[in-house]
Amino acid sequence: MAGADSVVAGLVLAAFHGDEELDATLATGTAPQPLTRDGDAEPGEMESPDVFLESIEVAGFRGVGRAATLELRPRPGLTLVIGRNGSGKSSFAEAAELALTDDSMRWAGRPVVFREGWRNLHHDGDTEIAVRLRLGGDHPPVTIRRHWDAAAKNPEDAARQPVVAPAWLGKVGLYRPFLSARDLERVITAKPAELYDALAPILGLGPLAAADTRLQARRKEREDRVKAVKAGFSQLKVQLAEVDDDRAGQALKALGSRAGTADLTTLTRLAAGDGEGTDAALAAVARRLLDDDLPDLASTLDSLVVAQEDANRLGGSESVTAGRTADLLRRALDHHAAEGDQRCPVCRTGNLDAVWRAEAEAAAVRLEAAAAESRSATGRVEAARRAVEENLALVRRELSRAGNALAGVLPEPVERLREVLSELPGTAAGVAAVRVAWERVVTAYAELVEAVTRWLVRRQNVWQEPAAALRRWLAAAEVVQTEARELSRLVAARAALGAALDGIRSERLAAFVGQSEHIWRRLRQESNVELREMRMEGANTQRRVRFPVTVDGSEANALAVMSQGELHALGLSVFLPRAAAEASPYRFVIVDDPVQSMDPAKVDGLAEVLGEIAKNRQVVVFTHDDRLPEAIRRLGLEATVWEVSRRARSVVDLRMADDPADRYLADAFALAAAQSLPEDARYPVVAGFCRSALEAASMDAYRARRYREGATHRQVERKLAAANTAHQRLTLTLLGDLKRGDELYPYLDQTYGSWAADTLRAVAEGAHGTRRASMTTLVKNTSDLVERLR
Repeated sequence: MAGADSVVAGLVLAAFHGDEELDATLATGTAPQPLTRDGDAEPGEMESPDVFLESIEVAGFRGVGRAATLELRPRPGLTLVIGRNGSGKSSFAEAAELALTDDSMRWAGRPVVFREGWRNLHHDGDTEIAVRLRLGGDHPPVTIRRHWDAAAKNPEDAARQPVVAPAWLGKVGLYRPFLSARDLERVITAKPAELYDALAPILGLGPLAAADTRLQARRKEREDRVKAVKAGFSQLKVQLAEVDDDRAGQALKALGSRAGTADLTTLTRLAAGDGEGTDAALAAVARRLLDDDLPDLASTLDSLVVAQEDANRLGGSESVTAGRTADLLRRALDHHAAEGDQRCPVCRTGNLDAVWRAEAEAAAVRLEAAAAESRSATGRVEAARRAVEENLALVRRELSRAGNALAGVLPEPVERLREVLSELPGTAAGVAAVRVAWERVVTAYAELVEAVTRWLVRRQNVWQEPAAALRRWLAAAEVVQTEARELSRLVAARAALGAALDGIRSERLAAFVGQSEHIWRRLRQESNVELREMRMEGANTQRRVRFPVTVDGSEANALAVMSQGELHALGLSVFLPRAAAEASPYRFVIVDDPVQSMDPAKVDGLAEVLGEIAKNRQVVVFTHDDRLPEAIRRLGLEATVWEVSRRARSVVDLRMADDPADRYLADAFALAAAQSLPEDARYPVVAGFCRSALEAASMDAYRARRYREGATHRQVERKLAAANTAHQRLTLTLLGDLKRGDELYPYLDQTYGSWAADTLRAVAEGAHGTRRASMTTLVKNTSDLVERLR
């Protein structure tokens, strides 16, 4: 990771250590100690022995009912297990896979219906699989057993022996020595990441991939939060734009055009309170209106009425006269005090003397009290009138001010209030008129208060959810802001690790790719598709395996241009090197049904590849296709052949097989010697076996000769397909041309002797019941002719 700074390198190192170390490094910035090489190795990794297959015993599993055992030679070499579809041969391959891996590609990741047939329908007892493994060196053999009692419902319910498996058995998933039809299909059907994961372990990319996964997980957590903040930013803007509130407008302005430029300080203030602006001022006016009550004008008016009544009762001319009289008496008393007793200077009839003085003083006091009470009542009236007028002025002023402020948001109740205020008279109109007008003011005021209350509640409700959303977004934005540096370092760490991964992967993949291309060159016989360097690319969800090819020199994608047979051949090219990896402790490879959709030429290539791998590996191939055994015989490859047949109630028989001609002759000799059966019944069957032996030998001889001459598979098989009888096939083999059929018998006479021609006639006619020779002679002569044909 040249060029990575110490913090980034520390993150990569922590990712190799594990989740806790990576989180601690992100939190503190302190990297853990480097890993040692000893820490990379698993316990016992260097002690894995070479493992060969010695036998596979199956009872009650899949197509095998009664217990049957496939015996194998535990050493490098090629073994074919042949048999028709449904014979039970693949059950042995699947049994070995299930015993060693606890799973089967047959049903892994597929619908449950594929699992339902795991137990044989014709077997009433327990199900058991026993795989005997022969280990290299001085290690004793190991038998891996899986046992299911009759009550077991699922393959996972097996009892296992040994309970604690050897350490090297855990590598069976890493190197996977099983190559099934499903494995081959993975090249075509698997997701790119699944195919990558199937190959990555053998390149030792596991720790690299695990470290990258940890870094990606932390990066994704933070990037998801960034995406969430950006998405929340857009959603918040949409939400605020739909809110008819001045605070929403302020928030939109503070948010700006991008989440990264938002004014978080202003937004925090808005999220916590009302904010500032027109709506806030209106809210203050509205709240003051609710806080302040109307003056008690009714009581003030009542006071005015009482004062007026008192004034009316004490007022009038008597009160004025009493005042004037009291004043006149005070003047007279002052005059008497100054001038003494005398006749009244006003009326000239009365005397101003002591008696008068006493009466006059008492009358003056009484009259002055009456006049003062009258003046007090008048003052109370004026005071009450002023109080009413002041209250009316206050109401007009304050309610007009509130109405002017709230007219924009509450036009109707404000307009009604203005109307009644305009009709509110003064005291000059009389208390009754004021009372009537005041009741209308009180009613209009109550309507306005109710409207203001609803407006404030609605305003609070309108802002409640946007404010909460704003607070949530702010909390997330603050986290993203805090994590920004961590995210940039994680991005740099993944880039540094990715560069290292590319280099290590390319270096380790080179040898593997070379093996794959070598196998493909063998398998692509007569194909114009050339596989270029296979590549493994990307990481995490973008990891994939690429198969660039050229078709007649033009570049293309393998999956787009290859035929089904070519794709299966590609699957073999990819997975055989994995199964035969040198680091694998498994020195055997089980290949099930590899000849799918292959044309004849590729079957020859497959036989050569299997023979080559079998020099260093124990290769066990299960196939129903006769072309692969025939190609192996014709190419002179050494192989052990087991033939599997299935009788009623899933009774499976295995027998060591020769080539087809030898098998037919063996059956003919056995039937000819079976004295317990009538000769008439045996003769046509024996003759039929002899005819089949001649046909098989002649076809093998024709293929071998034509291939030596350089003919292609297609040319050979086209000729053989046109020859349907023993006579025609011998003609093609010995004379090279089906049109020379009339020359066959003379040729046999001249080349081998008359017995050869007689044998061919006897075989042809004997199959229909005509006897030209005894069964013993017929079989012996047929055997001699087969040897001459070879």
